[in-house]
Amino acid sequence: MLPYLVKRLSLVVPTILAVLVITFFLLRASGSPVDEILGEKGGTPEQRRMLEHELGLDRPLARQFVDYFARLFRGDMGTIVSTRTPVARELARRLPNTIKLAFAAMLLASVVGVASGVLSARFRDSALDVAVRFVTFCFISTPIFWFGIMLIFVFAYLLGWVPASATGQGGWTTLVLPIVALRLRPASFIARVTRSSMLEVLRQDYIRTERAKGLSERLVIYRHAVRNAMIPVVTVIALNFGLLLAGALLTETVFAWPGIGRYVVRAVGMRDYPVVQGCVMFFALIFVVVNLIADVLYVYIDPRIKYK
Repeated sequence: MLPYLVKRLSLVVPTILAVLVITFFLLRASGSPVDEILGEKGGTPEQRRMLEHELGLDRPLARQFVDYFARLFRGDMGTIVSTRTPVARELARRLPNTIKLAFAAMLLASVVGVASGVLSARFRDSALDVAVRFVTFCFISTPIFWFGIMLIFVFAYLLGWVPASATGQGGWTTLVLPIVALRLRPASFIARVTRSSMLEVLRQDYIRTERAKGLSERLVIYRHAVRNAMIPVVTVIALNFGLLLAGALLTETVFAWPGIGRYVVRAVGMRDYPVVQGCVMFFALIFVVVNLIADVLYVYIDPRIKYK
């Protein structure tokens, strides 16, 4: 296991660097932040040259590339174009909000998804199975921003049970609607994968043997079948957790949640290079770490898996 972990960790830095290099050049090709700062009129040529010089955009692209990575290796992620404050400070301020939202949503999605998938497989072709498949299909097909708007309309404006947005961080009630909106799609994916994996496991010979020994159906399902069906489920949970952290931007935008997702949306609109590059590096690191954790969990779920 240890050699495998060392090998995987050795690939983290090249992966992050490759993502940053691609992001660096794609951002420069998309346009300049000077255009957004000066507005539609574009300012005078002198104002434009002065602003480009201040932001370091008048230097050759290769020089900008070298300077950025030199600062990054020193721990400097750059400064925000609009406020001239350090990117690292702003990300550190918003990161706990995004992690709080993603962890809560993923925890609920995993519990609801696995439980629904197991029950759906156990009572295959029953009314419960049909209901689970129908509901998960609807949630997978529903855009998250539309569902978020519907939640706000019903539970915030019509019923008044919870706040419509998270502006001002008004307590735990501000978490309710964003978590519900964010967990529906991953919970549906997890439920469908769990059901499919469980049905495959329940057809195995050793499950028939356990039943032939006289074990109760509950014991066969929850002691033997569920654990062996968890490999693909863990993979889906890991991928969805990374997507929740990186893809919470729609939820954070709809509910005005002060996290990284909403922040990077504004940064992309302003073509704020340092902010977008910092957020992309964070998202790439999350995906790498989460997938590494999933690989380690495989060994504990299924002892037959060995890493050499």
